[in-house]
Amino acid sequence: MLGAKGAIEAMQDDSFKKMAKALVIARKETLITLSGSRSGRTYKVPGTQRTYTASSAEKHEAPAQATGELRQHVSTSIEGNGNTIVGNVGILESAINKVTKSSIGDYAKWLEYGTRNMAPRPWLKLSCERATPEIKRILGAK
Repeated sequence: MLGAKGAIEAMQDDSFKKMAKALVIARKETLITLSGSRSGRTYKVPGTQRTYTASSAEKHEAPAQATGELRQHVSTSIEGNGNTIVGNVGILESAINKVTKSSIGDYAKWLEYGTRNMAPRPWLKLSCERATPEIKRILGAK
């Protein structure tokens, strides 16, 4: 028979496992969002002869993949202490080396929220919205 301490540890372990499953779903959906073709203007990939089709702000499309740099840096983390467990997905500081940290982190924010010169290309919010029903099922939320 489990004592109170053993029961709490078992519940925390189960919660971490559920959060890990939810983060797999969230990351997978984010990678899907950042994949595929878009319907904007065609540009050359800087430093190459390849071309790509950019996303369309008018159609609220997620950003297109010119180099794949953003997609490569999508990661997850779980933090927990006591009764609180937090799952994160996105461009996380722990997954970025010091050299590229500011550029990819800034780029991710500029795409998500836009700038004075560029309309938003939401990718993280869209991914979270698409993943929410499955995440709620995994976590047992209604």
